[in-house]
Amino acid sequence: MRLLHTADWHIGKIVNELSMLEDQDYFLDQLIEKLKTIQVDALIMAGDLYDRAMPSKEAVALANKVLTRLVRELDLPVLVIAGNHDSNERVEYGADLLATNQLYIEGTVKEVTRKVTIKGVNFYLLPFADYAYIRELMQDESIKSLEDAARVQIEAIKKEMDPAEINVLIAHGYVINLSNDTSETTDSERPLSIGTAEYVSVELFEDFDYVALGHLHKAQKVKHERVRYSGSILKYSKSEAVHKKQVSLVTLEKNHVEIEPIYIQPKRDMRIVKGFFETIMEQKSDDYVFFELLDESFVMDAMNQLRRRYPNAMGLEYAAKKERIESASAMHQEQLKKLSIQDIFADFYAHYKEKELTVERKDIIDSMLHQMERGE
Repeated sequence: MRLLHTADWHIGKIVNELSMLEDQDYFLDQLIEKLKTIQVDALIMAGDLYDRAMPSKEAVALANKVLTRLVRELDLPVLVIAGNHDSNERVEYGADLLATNQLYIEGTVKEVTRKVTIKGVNFYLLPFADYAYIRELMQDESIKSLEDAARVQIEAIKKEMDPAEINVLIAHGYVINLSNDTSETTDSERPLSIGTAEYVSVELFEDFDYVALGHLHKAQKVKHERVRYSGSILKYSKSEAVHKKQVSLVTLEKNHVEIEPIYIQPKRDMRIVKGFFETIMEQKSDDYVFFELLDESFVMDAMNQLRRRYPNAMGLEYAAKKERIESASAMHQEQLKKLSIQDIFADFYAHYKEKELTVERKDIIDSMLHQMERGE
């Protein structure tokens, strides 16, 4: 079985007020053309088909065009789940009818996880949902986090799963190796919850032959080659500018997995350009560019000037000023560690009142602190 593992298309994404729709259309068209040249048995889209719960009509039209081409032109089974950016019910609209044409879309979590079998391989479709919703659905009060929810859902799958067969889980969330977490997140990933409850341990997935994950935008494995994020199809934030985006071609046999990255050249790259303003203005580009100026002083109307040469300029900051602020902040933190509480309060008072504490006021503060230390 050969699978193409993709995720996080985020169709309709807007980055710094610039629409990525044209770039997504180009990328997905190139991906379809690439698939015509290689043998693939199924395509996986592991969540975040859209970038928002109520996508624009243009985003919906693009998703419809791409999914239709995949199943009609390529006669390729496609498996899609909802991610945390998607509206579960909207994504699932017409799913039963679409399944008759090998387009399997699972938007809402079910009490019994949907299984699709293709060429003898079982795919379990596990869309994203809040753990409170899953707790209500499963009538299980022990579910108090996303990890609890995943554990209950996977235990239910395993009761029906034949370990002698090839079993693939498609899921969306933040899966980590608790013993040695090296997962890399980016600025464009929406938090799944507050606190540590958003994490799910990779240990829960030991019984699957392959786990196709979505949510993290950098392609990476989680402990095993058989538990992977394919990453997003395009760069969607400054923190992703250093990524080399890919989709994963997975050759899957029982107890054996091979991963081959497939790279598609985007219509425009997203990158960081660092240098002096005058030097940068000597060049030009249609790429999405974040500028880091080395100039010591501010350049008048810098962004508008840059956009004449770089029409898709994304952002601007002064690198030298930022480095000074960060260095001063770090130095200040080190200094604070050496100061007493009385000294810190005196500095705070002087900064905001613009005058020094009098001896009488210092005595009052000392008295209050001594009372606090004694627990009075």
